[in-house]
Amino acid sequence: MRIGAALFRRVIIRIPAKSIARLLPVWCVGIGAGGAATAAVSEQDFFTEMPEVLSVSRLAQPLDEAPGAVTVLDRDMIRRSGARTVPELLRLVPGFISSHFEGAARPIAHYHAEYNGIVRRLQVFVDGRSVYSSMLVGSANQGMLAVVLEDIERIEVLRGSNSAAYGANAFLGVVNIVTRHAADTRGGMVSLSVGEAGVKDGVARVGWGGEHAQFRFTVARRADRGFENLADTSRLGQLHFRGDVHPSGADDVTITAGHAESRWNAGNVPSTWHDESWRNSYARLQWTRRLDATDQVKVSGTIDEERYGNFYPLLRADGVARRGELEAEHSLAAGNGWRLVWGGQYRHEEVDSRDLFPDRITERLDLWRVFGNVEWKPHPDWVVNAGGLFERHSITGGNGSPRLVVNYHLLPGHTLRLGKTTADKQPTLFELRADWRSGTTPVALASGNARPERVYSTELGYLGEFPRLGLSADVRVFEEKVRDLLAYSKPCPTCANDIINKDPSVQRGWETQLRWQPVAGTQVLFNHTELRLIPDASSTSPQDAGLAPRHFSTLAWFQRLPADFELSVIHTEMAKYFYVRASDIIPAYRQTDLRLGRRFMIGATRAEAALTVRAVAGDHLDYVQRSYPPLVVDSRAFATLRLEY
Repeated sequence: MRIGAALFRRVIIRIPAKSIARLLPVWCVGIGAGGAATAAVSEQDFFTEMPEVLSVSRLAQPLDEAPGAVTVLDRDMIRRSGARTVPELLRLVPGFISSHFEGAARPIAHYHAEYNGIVRRLQVFVDGRSVYSSMLVGSANQGMLAVVLEDIERIEVLRGSNSAAYGANAFLGVVNIVTRHAADTRGGMVSLSVGEAGVKDGVARVGWGGEHAQFRFTVARRADRGFENLADTSRLGQLHFRGDVHPSGADDVTITAGHAESRWNAGNVPSTWHDESWRNSYARLQWTRRLDATDQVKVSGTIDEERYGNFYPLLRADGVARRGELEAEHSLAAGNGWRLVWGGQYRHEEVDSRDLFPDRITERLDLWRVFGNVEWKPHPDWVVNAGGLFERHSITGGNGSPRLVVNYHLLPGHTLRLGKTTADKQPTLFELRADWRSGTTPVALASGNARPERVYSTELGYLGEFPRLGLSADVRVFEEKVRDLLAYSKPCPTCANDIINKDPSVQRGWETQLRWQPVAGTQVLFNHTELRLIPDASSTSPQDAGLAPRHFSTLAWFQRLPADFELSVIHTEMAKYFYVRASDIIPAYRQTDLRLGRRFMIGATRAEAALTVRAVAGDHLDYVQRSYPPLVVDSRAFATLRLEY
C-alpha cells in the first residue's frame, strides 16, 4: 500500500473508537453548518424545481419532459469527485466505462457498444463546440481532456442516440459540457495538485467585468508519469478565454477561444517508444436575440484546427485538420401546448496529411444539415416530442435521423417515457480516402465504399421521485440495433486493410441511477448497468459479444463532516471484458477511490485543501493487448490546494 493509502488509514481507519461513536449519531441526523446536527431532509429541501436540460431536443426542458435519459453532474459533484479528467467523471454516469488505452496519457470513457481505445460513437460538446476530431478514424478522446474542470458549471449526459438533434457522431450518446458564465468567475483562482507518479497539476484563472460585459482567462497544466512499466509521461497545457457581453436587454453574445497542447510517450517496448503530440486551437462566437418571452433566435460560428504528430519513423500519421461551422436555430412557443425549435448548419472539413493521403495531400468534405423538434402537450399528463435531422454529406450522400418520444406523468413525480430514434455516424475522410503506408508497404487503403454506421434505438424509461425517502430513481431499458459498423478488413493475407461495414449486431440491457439524500449533508449515488452485445447469427466475429462487460456499477458517497471537512468515497465494480481480441481479457475488478477535503478561509480568501487516493484497496488490471505490457492501476495519492479571492 502506498503513501496515500497509508495516510487515509491513519486519518480515517485509525480514528479512536470514542470519536467514531460520536460521529455515527451525527451522521444519522445530518451535519449542518459548523458541524451542528440538523433534522432529516424535508421534501422542500430535497426537491426543488425539476432541473432543466438543453442537450436532448435543443429546447430547455425539465428532466421529466425531455425525450431521453439525462444525467447531470453539477459543479459541486465535480469538485468533490477528486477526478482529474472528464473521462474519470463519467464513471458517475450509468452505462459508462472509464478506462485507459495503451497508457495513462489516453484515458477513455465509452458508453455501450464495443469497447476499444477510440471514443468514436459519442458526441462531445464544450459550450456548444463539438470537440470530435476530424483526424484518422475520428475520436472525442483528446477533446474531452482539453477542458479545465475548475471552469465547468455542469455536464449534461444524454444516455442514448441523438442524431435527431445533433447529426452524425451523436451515435450512442451526447456529453454536453457547459462552462461557468464569466460573471460567476470574477476575481482570481489558483489551484495546485502534487502527488505520486509525478502528478503536477496547476490552474490559474482571472475574471473581470461590469454589468454589460464579463470576461475570463484560464491557464492550466496537467502532467504525470503514468503507468510504471511504460514510458508513459504526459503533459497537457491549456489556455481558454470566455467573454459574455450583453449589448442590450434582448441580446447576449458569448465569445470563447483557446489553445491546448498535449505531448505523451507511446510504444509497447523500448524499441518502439516514441512521442506523440496533439495541438488544438479554436474560436467560437454565439449571438442570441430574444424576440419575446418565448421566441428567440441563436446564430453561431466556429473555427477549429488540430495538429497530430506521432514522431514514429516507421508508420507516421502526421496531419492537420481544419473545421468551420455556421449554425442558426429558432425556438418559439406556438400556443395550445406547442413549442418548436428548427434550424440548419453548414460544416466544412479538410485534412492535410502526406502520410495519410500521399497522392492528394488534402481531402475535403462539406456537410449541410436541417433539423427540427416539436414538443406538444395535448394534456397536462402527456408530452410528445417528434422531430429529426436530415444531412447531406458531399461524399456519402444524404441521411435522415427521425425521433418520436412520448412522456406520460403517471403521478406527480413519476414519469414513463417510450421512444424510438435512428442515428448515424459518418465515415471520416481517412475511412473514405486513406492511402496509409509504412515505407512503400500499404497499411490501410480505403476503397471508398464505406457507408455511414446506423443504429435503430428503442427505449422505455422511468423517472421517479420519493421525497419522503429523499430518493430519486432513473431507469432506462433499451434495445439498439446496430448496422454497418466500420472496421478494418484484409481482402487477402498480404493486402492492405480496407475500411468496410461489418456484420450487424444488437445491444440490449437496462441501466439505473439512484440518488439518495437521507439527511442534510449526505448524498449517495448508485449506478448499475446490465448490457448484452449480441452479434448477428451470421456474424464472422461471434467473440465480439465479450467486448463489453455484462454488468458494472458505481457507488458514490459524498458526506459533509464536522469542522467543514468533506469525505467522498467512489467504488466501481466491473465484470470481465476484453479489448479487440478475445485472448486479451481484462478480469473483473473493483476500485475504490477516497477524497478527504476541508474548506476554510484565509482572511477574505476562500481556500480548500484535499487529499485524494486512487485504488485505495489495491491494484487491478486495467488494459491488456497482445504485445503490450499489461497496465495495472495501483494505489496512488495526490494533494490539492485551491485558493479563490
